[in-house]
Amino acid sequence: MASPDLLKLMRNLRAVREYTAEPVAEQTIHAILEVGRWTGTSGNRQPTDVVVVRDPAIKQQMGEWGARPAATAAVVLLLATKADAGALDEGRYAERLLLAAKACGLGACLATLKHEGPEAIKPLLGIPEDRRARAVVAIGHTDVAARKALPKDPRGGRKPMAEFAHWDRY
Repeated sequence: MASPDLLKLMRNLRAVREYTAEPVAEQTIHAILEVGRWTGTSGNRQPTDVVVVRDPAIKQQMGEWGARPAATAAVVLLLATKADAGALDEGRYAERLLLAAKACGLGACLATLKHEGPEAIKPLLGIPEDRRARAVVAIGHTDVAARKALPKDPRGGRKPMAEFAHWDRY
């Protein structure tokens, strides 16, 4: 039987883009990274490494390259994945980091570097040329007041299960 608390945590995972200025404790970052380290991959190839970015100037630059939540997050985890690895492993890794951040009581958001960002970030962070550097996980303490001020979803949440799940045939 599934744990109701775990299912609730997974169901309530949201992309958080509004953060307070409070730093994230190093032990919390390590706990999140440990979840990522144990994430399964195709053939156990483990193609993704992570660069922990706390430098405000680099986070700001990431924001300017399209990963806007990175600019205000306390910490950004940049995924450096072998170029020949599939996107599925990278996405699975990112999702686990998001869930780990949520489990630690933090907000997080997956974003991607755009335009020249994926190539320009490599020399800034010493990432080898044979790595893809586009996915970033922005993490921080959720700014609850800023989130409450956001406009409500005009779609009213999720579509009903009957419109989402199809049994045996579409």
